[in-house]
Amino acid sequence: MQEVPVETGEENEETVFTVDAVLFEYLDGGWKERGKGEVKVNVSSPGRGKARLVMRARGNYKLILNASLYSDMKLTNMDKRGVTFACMNSATDEKKGLSTFALKFKDGSFVESFTAAVAAHKGKAASVLKTPENSPKASDD
Repeated sequence: MQEVPVETGEENEETVFTVDAVLFEYLDGGWKERGKGEVKVNVSSPGRGKARLVMRARGNYKLILNASLYSDMKLTNMDKRGVTFACMNSATDEKKGLSTFALKFKDGSFVESFTAAVAAHKGKAASVLKTPENSPKASDD
């Protein structure tokens, strides 16, 4: 049997932080477990400066979290060993828009390391918000 190379979409990215965790999503007034696995903070190829959270389920490597980091992203500590955040998860087709997620780590020391990695790579806020009033207008020539 011939070995076939597997492309994950992470080939042009650098992993700057990785840790084992359990992913939960807040739905219908309660937390629902989405899976256990390795969560990574990946930064795209040099010059682009985009970063994202990627998490695959242990065992079958199914993508369970694929979320871009954004400048206003807030991480909140939860029960000493976890962190919550809101993001758009493009790994599922179920729902569009922001959802609240929680990551629970084996040890509380990972909370600080994860928070620092996300803060370092989540980008900078735009200095001027683009609105119809301040967008460039087409010339009449």
